[in-house]
Amino acid sequence: MNYLFIDNRNQLRSYLNNLKENKHHILALDTEANMHRYAYGVQLCLIQIFDGINSVIIDPFKIDNQTLKILFENRDVLKIMYDAPNDISLLKNANNIDLKSIIDLRPGVELLNYDRKDLHSVIYTELGVPLSDKKKYHRYNWLRRPISDEALDYAVNDVIYLFKLKDIILKRLYENNLFDSFILRNLRIQNRDYFNEPMDNYKKIKGFHSLKDEEKALFQRLWTLREKFARQCNMPSHNVIGNNTLLNIAKNVVTINEIRFPKRFNANLKREITQQLEKTL
Repeated sequence: MNYLFIDNRNQLRSYLNNLKENKHHILALDTEANMHRYAYGVQLCLIQIFDGINSVIIDPFKIDNQTLKILFENRDVLKIMYDAPNDISLLKNANNIDLKSIIDLRPGVELLNYDRKDLHSVIYTELGVPLSDKKKYHRYNWLRRPISDEALDYAVNDVIYLFKLKDIILKRLYENNLFDSFILRNLRIQNRDYFNEPMDNYKKIKGFHSLKDEEKALFQRLWTLREKFARQCNMPSHNVIGNNTLLNIAKNVVTINEIRFPKRFNANLKREITQQLEKTL
């Protein structure tokens, strides 16, 4: 598949300037990310754009945040998206970027009560285009470079049909007197607070709220210590020590000696973590 590849500040600014000079005010947009799977935390890994003419792949790793904000925070460019909340949350919490002027088609699909609501199914239903199984890429490592050609084709396919899909869905919403409800749902999406306080993430661990008060306090301290080492090793937190193991230590069901650390941890690192866990307990 043909696409424009952008991986530096000057290329992206030049592309955005060309859009502005040509008074181009609408884009289809999607992102790919690492979500606590292959490295510590959350990272924006790829940006896909279709401007009605060109398919564009943007590798953000070497592009400064201010330049990325010119793309995402421009109120004068409408961004067509599908299931936008995850992208909005990613940009806010990974890059402190506030995504503005979007139209999310997913609420329209929900209002029209499609049988299958994932993007690829909707594209097939409305446009008759079969796309690769999205599940194949749920576990793809978007941090890896170079990204495979097949994965890039998948990424581009998520945006090139959004223009046509927008016209179809908006027409059907209007015909079914659902357009106002669609607008309201989009406003709710854009007006939501997506900021996630990182140091409160321990409260989201399944099983946390069933702990006793003193166990919750201990779990918080254990979780904070694990985050420190996960960040230090640039590993997903649950790979350092599993969530269930932390919960069971807090409940005094599992002892520190029963923890199974990753094989890549050397003896000194295991000893350091163990000592700090003992101190915490």
